[in-house]
This record gives sequence, C-alpha cells and structure tokens, in this order.
Amino acid sequence: MRIFQVDAFTRTRFTGNPATVVLDADGQSDATMMSVAREFAHAEVAFVLAATAPDHDVRLRFFNARKEAPFVGHATIAAHAVLLALGRRVHGLVRQHSGTGILEVRAHESEQSADSETIFEFRQTMPELDNPLPFKTSLRVAEALRLPAIQLHEVMPARIARKGGSRLLVPVGDPRALDAIAPNFETLISIGAELGIDGIFVFAVKRSSATDELSTESRMFCPALGIAEDPVSGNAHAMLASYLFELGQFGKQSTGFVGHQGRQMKRPGRVSVKLEIDQGSLIAAHIGGNAVIVSEGTLAL
Repeated sequence: MRIFQVDAFTRTRFTGNPATVVLDADGQSDATMMSVAREFAHAEVAFVLAATAPDHDVRLRFFNARKEAPFVGHATIAAHAVLLALGRRVHGLVRQHSGTGILEVRAHESEQSADSETIFEFRQTMPELDNPLPFKTSLRVAEALRLPAIQLHEVMPARIARKGGSRLLVPVGDPRALDAIAPNFETLISIGAELGIDGIFVFAVKRSSATDELSTESRMFCPALGIAEDPVSGNAHAMLASYLFELGQFGKQSTGFVGHQGRQMKRPGRVSVKLEIDQGSLIAAHIGGNAVIVSEGTLAL
C-alpha cells in the first residue's frame, strides 16, 4: 500500500494540519488500520478504499491513535489532494462515503491565486447549538485555559456545538489573548467529560473597518481525544459559522469568512468558509483549503 504525508489547509510544507493518507486499503482489518494509526500517531490517518455502491465514487475511513472517527475534514482534503495528484480524480465533484454518510468534495482552481492552485472543498450541514454556557462554567473553562476572565468576550457567550463530534466554542475579545493560553489539560479533560464535549475551540473575531469583512483566529484543544492542540480544524470552523450567523455577525453582503489557526504551534493554516443561505437561514457551510504532499512511500504489511 502506498502511504503519503500531507499538510492540509496550507500551501506551504510543514505548516497547516498534517494527515497521513493510505491508498488501496481494501481488505485490511480494523485492527491493522488501528495499528497504522498508532504508528503514525502524530497525524490522523485517512484510508482510501474503493466504492461499494453506485451512489459514491470513493470510500474513506479515518483513524487516530485511539479510535476510528466518522469524518475528519483536514484528512479528507489531504486524501483528495493525493487522488488528484495521482490522476485518480479530476477537478469537479467527487462523492465520498465515510462515517457521516455521503458528501461531495469539490476540487477547483483558486479564484484568488494566479498560480492555478487547487482548493478542495466539502459541505457541512449545520450543527446543533446548545444554550449559552452558564457564566460560572465559562469562568472554570477560562481558568483551566489560564485565560484571565477579563479576556472572555463581553457579549458573545461560550456555547457547545454538536455535529458528529462536539466542541465548546469560547470567544475572546482580543486575538492577542490567544497567545497567552497555557492549558491545564487534566482540568480540561474533567470539564469536557462533565459537559460531554470532545474539545474546546477558542476564537477571536477580526473585522475590517474598510470593508466590514470578517475573519477569525483560533486555537483548539482536544486532550480527551489524545490531541493536546489541533493545528487547523475544518469541522470546528463549520460550527463557528453557525454560531456567528445565529448572533448576526455577518453583514448583508457577506458570503463567508476566512479562519486562521495554528500560528501558535508554528503550523499556520487557512480555512475558507462559504455560507450557504436559503431564505434567510444558514443551511450549510462549505469548508475549503489547499493541501501539499510532503512525502510518499510504501507501507509494508
């Protein structure tokens, strides 16, 4: 089987979010796939398998060092970057079957770049948003992050979003506050178990005074999943889109935003988020990004 190391949500090697992609994994047992994921524990692993029905073109299964995941956004982008590079897919739409069902992954040339760079984009339907977190609980979370309470956003509350996984979205008022976060991971695991969440996504909103365009910067911590800090998360940005839309943060002409993540880990990445709105309601978010192949080889089994 061929194996690739790919950096997703970036155009530059050794930045963004790393993923391992294993091709032609048909016939491999779950135990073997889990063993591979443990061997390459620095990155989640996408196993590419042949389609088994006419309603999809390719199957993907995702494993980390602890368990199988139904869907992983950055590993999806990584896998399709490999398939495109090898001529196993073309630009346009490919139907992918994975643990959350069938979704379309679109590959197209970037409209913002003169270098004909490819953007990979998948559609995420909106999560469920819990009621705002009680302020006392938000203070406990801030303390576990070693984040001064004064840095919590004055208006926007912390809320849990649930879609496949679950993340606590914690807004801060100043992007500079993100640099000072130094989590107590044992406490975060305890709070996460209490709230029924897999991770904590801390973010700040930045708005251009000239154009009113919105961007975000964020960090995500998932110690319960064995990931101290996730460099760049596509799924969390889909959750964030729903959160910001519900709070009326987008202007009337807004079609989306750009999310920046990973700078504090020296793995900066960029997530494109496009809003799909129907009759005034947010139906889905289209999550996009670049990917670059770092290395390739043969997996001996």
